[in-house]
Amino acid sequence: MDTGGVSALVTNAFGGRVAAFGVEDYPSVVKFDMDLAAADPRPPVDPAHAAAPYMGATVWAGPQSDWWNHQSDHPELAGQGWPPDPYVSLVEMAGEMAGETDGNRVTLTGPESPVSGLQLRKEFALSDLGCLTVTAEATNIRDEPVSWDLWNVIRVQPDAWVFAPVGGDEDVRYTPPNRPEFQPPRLSVGDGLAYADPSLAGVTAPRREGKAFLTPSEGWMAGFVDGQVFLVTFDLLPESAIHPEQGQVEFYFSQAPGDPASSVIEMETHAAYRTLAPGETMTATQYWLVAPYDGAWDKASLVAFVRHRLLATDACGTH
Repeated sequence: MDTGGVSALVTNAFGGRVAAFGVEDYPSVVKFDMDLAAADPRPPVDPAHAAAPYMGATVWAGPQSDWWNHQSDHPELAGQGWPPDPYVSLVEMAGEMAGETDGNRVTLTGPESPVSGLQLRKEFALSDLGCLTVTAEATNIRDEPVSWDLWNVIRVQPDAWVFAPVGGDEDVRYTPPNRPEFQPPRLSVGDGLAYADPSLAGVTAPRREGKAFLTPSEGWMAGFVDGQVFLVTFDLLPESAIHPEQGQVEFYFSQAPGDPASSVIEMETHAAYRTLAPGETMTATQYWLVAPYDGAWDKASLVAFVRHRLLATDACGTH
């Protein structure tokens, strides 16, 4: 999809993902492993392959701690927080364009998942102003209630500066790294923002790895990378609507000094945690914008660009 000087690439493979997004003739701000996708385009839909690092932007169900607690096909995985549901992360979704006059809209429909009890439907629409609307719907396909949220996961390049507005330090919490030899991330908080320096200055461990959970004060997050600013907006929710194990905004870091190929930053959002009756559907929507940026690389300049050049123009029609 191409319009408004912006291009987006969506694949129906691997659970239906955004494989690229950026200003035309610039690198993609979304990190996706094209080589792995070409080498293994149709992986088996099973837990052993569910964590294959295709990257890109996808949708999971949350909370992570419940991923394998409501299924019987793999009892050995009960209580585990990894890997993700292969019916979400690996399947080839059925896809269609909206029509000859609306070719910048793609709709994807996935199978019914015996793991989560959900069926996902995704829609990607790129407007003439270059706004990509990313909508995910989940329907309860069981004959009993299920409780989940919708969790958008966007992988970006590991040298991206990532920001989100917060009230203060109390609105950021962390989980420890997955391995004790890794160094956990720490965000700087000030002037109403939480942000991360991607330079790995001061990182003495083999990898900076871990997650920051944020309670945002406004409905947006942003990343600056490769001469572009990437803005994601969403509906701001009360903290009580978010599952207590998650944050409405989450930043995950896995960065190895000198090894950008294996490194990534994830920009994530959670929608409201809900209990769905049989046949009931819930929806989560993000709005993406990207623009060239040739200004100063300091916090004040970056945030001013987001607020006064992107949010103020309301290209996505959300304000």
